[in-house]
Amino acid sequence: MVREDTSVTLSCFDSPPTSSVLVTWKMMSAREDRWSYLLSANCIDGQTDGRSSRVFGGRTFEISADASLIFRASAAVQGHYSCVIEQDDKKLQERIVLLALIKLTVTPTPPVTVDSTLRLAAQVSPASVAAWGTWVSSSGEQLYTEISHDKGSLLSKLPRITSKDIGVYTCRIRVHGNNATSVSEHRVDVTVNGVSRSLAALSHSPVTLTCPQILGDYVLLYWEYPDSKRMELIFQFDRWRRSSTSQTKPQLHLIDHTSLAAAGNFSFLLRPALKDGGLYLCEVFLDDRAFSQANKLSVLHGYAKSSRSALDLSCMYSERSQIKNIRWSYVQDPSRLLQSAAVMGRITTSVALPVTNETAGLYACTLYLKNGNYIQYMYTVTMANTDPTVSPGPALPPAAEDVSASSYVSTFSLLLFLIPMIAVAVGVLLWRQGYCVTRQSVEQSLSHHSREVENIYENPDDLRQQTPPQGAVYMDLKPTGEMDVYKVLDR
Repeated sequence: MVREDTSVTLSCFDSPPTSSVLVTWKMMSAREDRWSYLLSANCIDGQTDGRSSRVFGGRTFEISADASLIFRASAAVQGHYSCVIEQDDKKLQERIVLLALIKLTVTPTPPVTVDSTLRLAAQVSPASVAAWGTWVSSSGEQLYTEISHDKGSLLSKLPRITSKDIGVYTCRIRVHGNNATSVSEHRVDVTVNGVSRSLAALSHSPVTLTCPQILGDYVLLYWEYPDSKRMELIFQFDRWRRSSTSQTKPQLHLIDHTSLAAAGNFSFLLRPALKDGGLYLCEVFLDDRAFSQANKLSVLHGYAKSSRSALDLSCMYSERSQIKNIRWSYVQDPSRLLQSAAVMGRITTSVALPVTNETAGLYACTLYLKNGNYIQYMYTVTMANTDPTVSPGPALPPAAEDVSASSYVSTFSLLLFLIPMIAVAVGVLLWRQGYCVTRQSVEQSLSHHSREVENIYENPDDLRQQTPPQGAVYMDLKPTGEMDVYKVLDR
């Protein structure tokens, strides 16, 4: 049993003859009931006196040096083949071989899109030759297979295919008349596109987002927000119109736009900020077919903040769905346990100030992905100062939003603290100096000082002349006595 359009070699001898013989090959196709002559050759000690070939029925047949018949398989050449060995016009041996064809079909054609249904089909011709058959997965698992003996077909399906289904699948068939242990095996390779790649990168460090390696016509890149299901189109490129559109990310661009994209092979370079983590889905279109490749990116951003008593080392990270673990460690002594405070998307460890010989050194924040990959942010703490060191990229300053937010909160908190304190101090001071007075004393003060102009703000009599009183009360806050309240407040 052979696959269509593959080379077929039919052997004539079990063991080469030791004398001179004549080898003759004949064929009886599946549509005929008589033998047709193909080729013959003299054979001495198992070797022919020369290679010869013949075109028959539009197909080329050839006898090799060991008297085997060689040709390519097709529907037109299936049937019975006879090799007759003669000596002095006497038949010594005849071998008859039934050649059956098997056609394997994988639908849809690989690479198969994730979540689609994979169909593995085998068609045997003639149908009557198949005694038993099954499909076997790449892990050796025998798949449930539907067999139609009258049609000679074997079918197995894999619904909702995933990356775990990638591999080589084998169709095993036993043919009627053969030894029970003789099984014909035929293999197909199944690949899957759209399988997500798990990536991690330091903020503002370059990372490559790959696309299907297809000579495509145009490409679309979608971005799903980190730790979210919101998706939007962020890039599109048409290699025939030579036009591209980038919607939201200026730090994203095609790699080698002039050569790779022009040839139809696409990939992107991204320098992500913390917020740029998430799922990047690249779709490449070729004619009416679409191929996809997903890149799930986690971004790690580290920074340091100091207070009077401690230096806080923090790591922020996005796209938590693919993260297995994250922790701070002391590189000089990995066995030392560091106390860390963790909230969703951030982990912080503190180094007490002042820095000592025991606490100075290199601190590493390591982010581990579920696929086994990891990435590190490193910070060097010294006794004189704290210099950040990032591996493998450059030093990462605190995020701008963190700095501005902390400054705003600090200033606002200081104002909230100072305003009530000042108000209380002024109130107490006025009370002690006797300037908190009743309505009656205020009216007396107005009548007593209304002709004086020492008030630094205004003369109440001038206002009375301009505006009818109508019950209004004017307060003259001119200080009296030896203690000047303005001088006290100023001091």
